[in-house]
Amino acid sequence: MRRTYLTILLIFASWIASSGASGVAHADQTDPSLEALFTELRDGSVLDANDTTARIIEIWSVPANAVSAVLYERAEAALYAEDLELATTLAGHMIGISPSFAQGWVMKGAIDQASGRLENALIAFEKALLLEPRHFVARVTLADILVASGKPRAAFETYQEALKWNPHLPRAREQAAKLRRQLGGQEI
Repeated sequence: MRRTYLTILLIFASWIASSGASGVAHADQTDPSLEALFTELRDGSVLDANDTTARIIEIWSVPANAVSAVLYERAEAALYAEDLELATTLAGHMIGISPSFAQGWVMKGAIDQASGRLENALIAFEKALLLEPRHFVARVTLADILVASGKPRAAFETYQEALKWNPHLPRAREQAAKLRRQLGGQEI
């Protein structure tokens, strides 16, 4: 049943892509408007950090082609529905079609993390960061995995890097402060 659903989805997505009727804006991590949004976050000129953060994530979440957009949307829905097998399949197809889509790798990492495949999640988040070094969501999630893996120093550094790009992440600040205390007298 799932294989049939996936086949229909891929046929539909291909039709959308070839017809040009998608209406999907091309964005992702290459969108030039990101630079101004990051400047606002970092220099304190932002009026509402939550809105700016949400706008950045919204831009990141729009892949450069319609097929990947459909696969991303369906993988996200499957993840939230806890259908991890379907989410894994869809995410695999999505990054196969759009390997330079950083948010696609973040999605794959989130699915791998939810599935308990932490090594795969680490690889996916690291790939996302190679494509989009400013990806504070990937950095915070990667830091969470590092904490769970017993690597507090690496986690601390990763939280700090996330805060470099978005200083308006209270949980990352709290976790970094906790790790700083935990590492105590150790050189950070």
